[in-house]
Amino acid sequence: MTAKCDSETGGLLKYFKGITLLNGVGFLLLVIGCGGGGAANTTSPPPALPVFSLSSSQEQVRVNTEFVLTWSSSNATSCSASGDWSGNKTLSGDEKISEEVAGTKIYSLSCSGAGGEQSMSIEVEITPGPNLIVSRTTAQITPVESRTLTLGVDSWVLNFYRNDAYTCGLSGNYTFFVMEPANNSGAEAPLWAYLHGGGYGWFDEDQVYQAVKTQTQDTFNHEETFDDLIDNHLLHNTMSNDEVMDSTLTRRLQEGYRVLLVSMCDHDNYAGRGAPYLNNPNPNGGERQVNGLQATMAAMDYTVANYPSTHVFAHGTSAGSLGVFAMSQAYAEEGTYLTAIVADSWAFTPPRIFDMFDALVGEEGYVFNAGSDLRTDGMDKLGYDYLGLGIYPEAVIEGGFVEVPSMYIVGEKDPGCGGYRGGILPTIPQAAAAGLSNCGWMYDDLRDAIDNQPNSPHVFDLSPTGDHVETNRENPVNNRVDNFVNGVLATIPPHVFP
Repeated sequence: MTAKCDSETGGLLKYFKGITLLNGVGFLLLVIGCGGGGAANTTSPPPALPVFSLSSSQEQVRVNTEFVLTWSSSNATSCSASGDWSGNKTLSGDEKISEEVAGTKIYSLSCSGAGGEQSMSIEVEITPGPNLIVSRTTAQITPVESRTLTLGVDSWVLNFYRNDAYTCGLSGNYTFFVMEPANNSGAEAPLWAYLHGGGYGWFDEDQVYQAVKTQTQDTFNHEETFDDLIDNHLLHNTMSNDEVMDSTLTRRLQEGYRVLLVSMCDHDNYAGRGAPYLNNPNPNGGERQVNGLQATMAAMDYTVANYPSTHVFAHGTSAGSLGVFAMSQAYAEEGTYLTAIVADSWAFTPPRIFDMFDALVGEEGYVFNAGSDLRTDGMDKLGYDYLGLGIYPEAVIEGGFVEVPSMYIVGEKDPGCGGYRGGILPTIPQAAAAGLSNCGWMYDDLRDAIDNQPNSPHVFDLSPTGDHVETNRENPVNNRVDNFVNGVLATIPPHVFP
C-alpha cells in the first residue's frame, strides 16, 4: 500500500494493490483526512455488469426436431436475441426451437443493465433428417390374369398383377389384385385396400428363421399366387361353409366398393422400404431386399391411376394393421391423406410391446417363440428406425396428427398382446399393478393419447370379449367399423387421389 496527499483534494488516497475484482472492473478507494483540512469525498462502486448463462438441451439435432434453449440472468433489466432466433426475451426462461434447414445455427443473447451490456452465443448443429419419402415404382407392374366371380345375380371382375420390381424374401415377386364393384366394372367408386395378416419373421445371426407360432421361412417369403389371394384372403374372409359371412370386407363389397388386395412376401408387416434383407440365406440367388411398404404403395399408386377412385380406405388385420398405419404415414409425408384406416389387432406400441415380449416370450399360448429377439433382430430386419423417428400411433397422435382418422381395434382375448384366450397366459406384473388386462395395459398409452387429443378423429376400440382379427368374422365389431366409416364420410372428406 502506498499513500500520498493530493493538494487539490486535500485527502489521503490509498491504493490497494494485488486485488482482483469480479470481471476485472471496479476499484476500492479509502479516503482519510490529511493535513490541509480539505473536505472529504466518497465514491460509490459502479453498477455491476450483467451476469447470465445460455445453454441448449442438444448440441446436435435433426431438422424438424424440437430442442430447448434455456437462459438466466442477474444484474440485467432487459435481454434480446439475435442470430438464428430473435425478439425480446425475459430475464430468465426457456424456448422450444425447431429448425427446418440443416446447418450450424448460432443463437446469441444480449442482456443489459445499469452496469452495461454482455453478450453470449452458442452453436447447435442441425443435421439432415432421414428421407421419409418411400421410393417406389409402378413401371414394372404387368397384368397377369383376369377372372370373374359370380354369386347369385352378382358378378365381380378380378384383375391380377405382378410387380417385377420387387422380389419376395425367397422366391417370386409381389402381387395384387383389383376387384371391381359388383356388376359395374370401370365405374367410379370408393376404394377399400385390404392388407391381410400373416405374422412376422426374420433370420437371426445364425440364419435361423424366427417367426410367430408354427410359421417357417416358407410361410410368407414366396410369391402369393392369384389362387392364394382369392382362397386364403378374399373367400376366407367373406364366406363360411359356402355361405356369405357378414364381415367388414363383405359389407364393403355389398356397398359397391372397389377392393385392392395386396400380397405380403417379405414377412415384414408391409413396412419394408428397400433395406437389405439381413441374414437371408437367399437359396435362390440374387440380392434380396425388404420391400413390403414399397410394393404396397406401388400397388395403390397403380390402382388409383388406372381405376377411377373417390375415397380411399385402408383396412389391415394382424400384420396388415401395422401396414395400413405405415402406408398412411408414408402418404402423409407426401401431402396425400387417406380417407381413413382400420387397424385390427396389431399396432406398434413401444416400449410396452417390448415389455410384453420380454415377459411372455416362449410361454405357452404366446405368439413369439423362445429364442427370438424382437427388440434387436426383429426391428433390425426393417432397416428403418420407426421407433427413433417416432413413426408409431401414440407418437404421431401426441404430435397432433389428425389428417387420417384411424380406428385401432384390440380384443382382450388376443394372444398377440398376451390375451386371456384359454386362460393360459398369466397377467404380467406391470398390467396387474395397473389393474388392467395384458392387452389393455399394452395399448393403454395409445388409448390415453387418443383420449387426450382434443376432438380426436381417432377411435380406440378395446373389446373385453374380442379376440384376434374379429373384423374377418361375423362379430359386433363390424357394426362399430360401420359407425366409424360413416362418421368419417359424414365430414365430406375430399377425394384422395383427384
